[in-house]
Amino acid sequence: MFTFHFKNFLGTLDIQEPNHRGIPPESPIYIFYREEEELSKHEILRRFKRVLSSYNITYLRPLKDLTSEWVVDLQELKHQFICFKDSIQLKGKLTIEPEYIQNNKFDEYNDQPVSEETIIKFSIYQEDIQLFTSHNSNVIPEELNKSLRLFRKDFPINSKCAFLMMKFEDTPIQLKLISTIRDFFKSSGINLLRADDKWYADDLLSNIRTYMHGCDFGVAIFDRVKTEYFNPNVSLEIGYMMAMEKNVLLLKDTTLNSLQTDLVGKLYHEYDFQYPEKTLPLVLEKWLKDKEI
Repeated sequence: MFTFHFKNFLGTLDIQEPNHRGIPPESPIYIFYREEEELSKHEILRRFKRVLSSYNITYLRPLKDLTSEWVVDLQELKHQFICFKDSIQLKGKLTIEPEYIQNNKFDEYNDQPVSEETIIKFSIYQEDIQLFTSHNSNVIPEELNKSLRLFRKDFPINSKCAFLMMKFEDTPIQLKLISTIRDFFKSSGINLLRADDKWYADDLLSNIRTYMHGCDFGVAIFDRVKTEYFNPNVSLEIGYMMAMEKNVLLLKDTTLNSLQTDLVGKLYHEYDFQYPEKTLPLVLEKWLKDKEI
């Protein structure tokens, strides 16, 4: 494993790093900072941040507040230490919540402390790196790192997921339409997900963005079950996924004259909302085959 000890000795930073050969590039990375005092988590992180700032170290910094998540710039970290020269996976950024450890030793006779030590530990594992570098065109915003970790616990990197975009009215016809798509995708080893399936982030937009970053492609449905109006949220989601260079399947009800103006010129597939179980499987099968999904 790659273990780094950041030590502040009389105002001088000493970084003890691995100097032996033979460490597998996929080994975990641990960064420790110690103070020989009993300190709160906030205080030791405040001191650590001050040390990093004093030496212009920017590959490790707090995201928002000291005691929650910190940002690690993996590519900059790689360039700073020669032991990472053979690693090809250290790129991009991820966030880590530091682990707070207190080690106090007491005299066995009078129960008085004989030594006190507070430690902050940052742990970087390969599964975290793979999560945030799995799609070269999909740069993960720092504020979504935590919610995407939760998403990946339910849907690991090697699983296939599709994000469903539509105006949700949950009418019987609409539910039948969704069920038809979900059942077909399930038979193909693909999870069809709605943004309201589970909350991975605390606000609506961040939760939707988590799904869009976590899913491999999108499915947008345009129907006229109740009304013909176009939901602007669907347009926003389609544009967001297209900007990430992810495939989006556009499904248009045959009774609609056209798609909305901002999608004019985009190829779409038609279906009959009254008989989705007859018309959709053929459309879905062809699209997945064409996109090699």
